[in-house]
Amino acid sequence: MDIRVLGRVEAALSRAKLRLGATVVAALLISTTLSGPLSPAEAASSAKPIMFGASGSTRTLVEAHERVLGQKLRGLRVYKQWDDALFTSSQIWARDTGHTLFMSISSERNNGSKIQWADIAGAQPGSPLFQDMQRQAQQIKAFGARVYIAFDHEPETKSTRGTPAAFAAAWRKLVTVWRAAGVQNARYVWTMTAYGFKRTDNKRAGLYYPGDLYVDHIAADGYNWYRCRDAQGDWVELSSVIEGQRQFGKQHPTKGLMIWEFGSAEDPARPGRKAQWFRNAAALFKKPGYEQYNAVLTWEGRNYPGGRCKFDYASSDSATDAWVEMAKDSAYAAITVT
Repeated sequence: MDIRVLGRVEAALSRAKLRLGATVVAALLISTTLSGPLSPAEAASSAKPIMFGASGSTRTLVEAHERVLGQKLRGLRVYKQWDDALFTSSQIWARDTGHTLFMSISSERNNGSKIQWADIAGAQPGSPLFQDMQRQAQQIKAFGARVYIAFDHEPETKSTRGTPAAFAAAWRKLVTVWRAAGVQNARYVWTMTAYGFKRTDNKRAGLYYPGDLYVDHIAADGYNWYRCRDAQGDWVELSSVIEGQRQFGKQHPTKGLMIWEFGSAEDPARPGRKAQWFRNAAALFKKPGYEQYNAVLTWEGRNYPGGRCKFDYASSDSATDAWVEMAKDSAYAAITVT
């Protein structure tokens, strides 16, 4: 997803927090009272909690989330362009206040120009692109804290920058240069659309995979679009959205699985349906077969003209309540990720 839509939701988040008050507190108390003892699967999941997070490129946005939650939001999804300063005052503040960064670095420059993956893969020492990679490495080292990094998340949506093989080669080159520069605090998270793991054509996920030696975790961005994009669209639970990724993960059992963006549209005909979608998602990762998952992050955006795809939790009171419940669930209380 595009970071440029995120600024629009900050006002919506501020309005959402005003609506919460006693309603959310009461809902949480009722949920806690009625839930009863954990099942064996839930207990096992709670013993190894997952990190929960959301979009968090700016301190303002993070603090808006935390006012809604009434607690710290551990995982922060951050978006950077190729020639950005990777760690601005917002990221330094996040590090110093106990947050964890999940950062995308795009092959697009701030002037809008796109960098070809083959050019990154073929960059030689002393060339401008190679110097860019060295500059990035020095920034990551100086940051000091653990940071999870994805180069060009959702590459199958960026086909004008090259072939899947060129993407994989560019990824390997970037990781190789950073490692040679002494970067030890980065973890590399290969991130596709959830749909990419279901494709069987020449944009299927496996064609973009750089190889186990260059990847620490495997992530997907997945959404229930329902009818905000297609009038005939189906309502799709997160379990179905990410099943392709889960199966791909089984082929790479030493890798962690992550969700770097997820969310659902509303169903105007059925108020509360999105809230239940979030609750189903919260229950999903406690089930046997999902043990590889170690981080899940929602995306607070409104996509398409007029913001028809309202993926953010502020799209309704009930969605906000369910998002808060998931964030406060003990199964999502991880403060570190390996």
